[in-house]
Amino acid sequence: MTWFASSPNELEVSKEKYYPFNALDIDLPSGHLYFWTGLGDLVLNGTTYIGLAGMCAIDGEPENSELGVQRRTYSISGVDPALIDEDDIDNSFGHECIEYLGFFNPETLALIDTPEESFRGRIDSFSRQDGQAPIVKMIVEHRLAVIDRVDGWHYTHEDQQSFYPGDLGLNQVNNTVLKKALWGGGGSSQSVVGGLTFPARNYQR
Repeated sequence: MTWFASSPNELEVSKEKYYPFNALDIDLPSGHLYFWTGLGDLVLNGTTYIGLAGMCAIDGEPENSELGVQRRTYSISGVDPALIDEDDIDNSFGHECIEYLGFFNPETLALIDTPEESFRGRIDSFSRQDGQAPIVKMIVEHRLAVIDRVDGWHYTHEDQQSFYPGDLGLNQVNNTVLKKALWGGGGSSQSVVGGLTFPARNYQR
């Protein structure tokens, strides 16, 4: 089982030695930035990616088959500050970042096949760190991060109308009262739903 769509890429990664690289497509308010982890410019599908030549560190959680939120941290050093505007950094939250994985032939340095998408997410934070070499640090959350966030909607008649005007499926939620049943001792309970009373069965040990 593999996530590679390309047979040549799948075959390449199965070898004992192979030459991988990563490419990044970062969507910023002013436009896209394209980087890759090798030296010089690389043209992929008509788009030129700027080589970082070892100046990009990518940290992330190991891949697994479980459904959950993954994050990537990209630390890029030596980038001309003029290349990434401060407005882009300040307003990048929620913008998309796509990471690709590709392979070169170790002998001819020819591209094995079209690089494949290995991670896609939304920018959670973007910052510039000053020092001897300027560094920009970007944390990207996987698209599944939305499943961990509260959307602010509730199972109420009022919120239901925002999605389905006129629907009465939740119009009695506020009138629903459930009385507690006593377990043992012959207790009983009643449920009141929409003004209708439903007797509950007696429970005894």
